[in-house]
Amino acid sequence: MTTIAFRDGVMAADTRAYTGGRPPIGRKVKIQRLDDGTLIGCSSTTPGQGEAVIRWFAAGADPHNTPPGEAKTTLLAVKPNGEVFFASDSYNLSGPLSGDYFAIGSGDSYALGAMAMGASAERAVEVACGLDVWSEGPITTLVLGAA
Repeated sequence: MTTIAFRDGVMAADTRAYTGGRPPIGRKVKIQRLDDGTLIGCSSTTPGQGEAVIRWFAAGADPHNTPPGEAKTTLLAVKPNGEVFFASDSYNLSGPLSGDYFAIGSGDSYALGAMAMGASAERAVEVACGLDVWSEGPITTLVLGAA
């Protein structure tokens, strides 16, 4: 599935393309920078759902115009001003949240543990990739405020 982590202005993610219980079918980018500078990542067990949710969020996250199907996703978004928002199996956003670091996806516990021990977001995703069977490198990163 996915591991996405955010700490100190950096969002990092694995790139394994989820295929259910089958071997991975390749790699994909799971985090994006929206036109307004927001960093966003989404994890889903339904192929294509993560991309649909990111497009929905980029279009303004209108609760009356959600993507089709059940919201079987977890989303992490960081606004250019540093505000963090989260949604899990819902189109209702929680936030802004406060905290030193955040992680979502199947490897989130590993990533959170690594960051609790001082790891960067990128290193936390690397740790999760070594322990979570659904996460795999290479790791992609985005920096908040960078072009």
